[in-house]
Amino acid sequence: MQIDMLGNERWYAIRVKSRSEKIAVAGLAAKGIEVFGGVAFERRVWADRIRVIEMPLFPGYIFGRFDFAGRRTVEDVHGVASIVSFGNQSCAVDDGEIAALRKLVASGIEVRRSASLEVGSPVRVTHGPLAGTEGRLLQVRSQFRLAVSVTILHRSVSVEIDEALVEPLAASSLRLAVAG
Repeated sequence: MQIDMLGNERWYAIRVKSRSEKIAVAGLAAKGIEVFGGVAFERRVWADRIRVIEMPLFPGYIFGRFDFAGRRTVEDVHGVASIVSFGNQSCAVDDGEIAALRKLVASGIEVRRSASLEVGSPVRVTHGPLAGTEGRLLQVRSQFRLAVSVTILHRSVSVEIDEALVEPLAASSLRLAVAG
């Protein structure tokens, strides 16, 4: 990030109100402001099925190219909460970073947004018949399949489960299920 000292058109990160990315993008574009609000696909669980839906690449944020001196025009757009800054210092985003994000989204290469799951990390099953069960991630078997180890009676069993059905836990919150 670079501090904007010249007041010319630069890219800025814009914080938007909850679930208002599309509204803010449309409002800024209508005012003639160049805007980027990339999207990625995410697997979500609904009732008994898993669906792939389009979600913002950076939930709660979009990017706009404008002269910071005219920031009121941006801040007045419906859906915009604020322009990301540090104290009174505006902080521009490097043109190269926006270009790389645009190229990535335009490439058609699958961009997966998912929880940060690493082998050995504790996880909790959130949906399905194993909901509430906690264990450790053993391995990533394929694109969306995980092997999770559950310890009961000082013995471990593993199940293969879809990654959309689990969430990461803080390492200290993993509870071992021991018969008492």
